[in-house]
Amino acid sequence: MKHITESQRYTISILRKQGKSKTEIAEMIGKHKSSIGRELRRNSDGRNQEYRSDLAQRKHTNRQ
Repeated sequence: MKHITESQRYTISILRKQGKSKTEIAEMIGKHKSSIGRELRRNSDGRNQEYRSDLAQRKHTNRQ
């Protein structure tokens, strides 16, 4: 199973801020759009639903 890397999380964060869709992000980083949706759902800030790469990486690391 190939996980989303820290650099891909950073890219997702930037692209979300630019208003890109899950499908566009998936195509740009070579993942399926459902993987992007799952990443955003699991690792966004629970208070405001903002996706930040540093928070996402911490959440990922804490689950391991």
